[in-house]
Amino acid sequence: MMSDSFDNVHSEPSFAFSVRFIGQEAHCAPYIFWFEMNRSMTEEEAAQRDNTDKGYMDNAEVDARPFLHYLQYLTYGGLGERNKQRHAFEILEYCILDSRNRINMHHPETALNLLGHYYEMEGDYQRALYYYKISFCCYNTNNAANWHIQRVQCLISNPE
Repeated sequence: MMSDSFDNVHSEPSFAFSVRFIGQEAHCAPYIFWFEMNRSMTEEEAAQRDNTDKGYMDNAEVDARPFLHYLQYLTYGGLGERNKQRHAFEILEYCILDSRNRINMHHPETALNLLGHYYEMEGDYQRALYYYKISFCCYNTNNAANWHIQRVQCLISNPE
């Protein structure tokens, strides 16, 4: 039974499901999302988009929770708070890899790309490549993982 004081405003979830950056917001988005905004590697790949895909493929969209923990990782790193940075990563990794969270994951390929980017920033290129390849398995066309795989393979083959 509903009480008379029920308020529809409070029935909304207290968090966003996803975050979207449109092309004009690229300067506000973390670097890794620039690849999401340019996912297609070839014109043939872009031609595979259906009408629904065409409406959002030039945007970057990520689930809110993984994005929050990714931003925490970046922020704590910038502040030199290594312990907090590692903790943010552990939560990010749990959020993405725990099977109980998959039902709420709407952009698993982008979340996996965030995980790959974490390992890339940490200098663990093999593990970065591993997660980018898993992302690629989710969607093998119009996926920024295509770009990331090529970038990391270059880093591995051309160490400085």
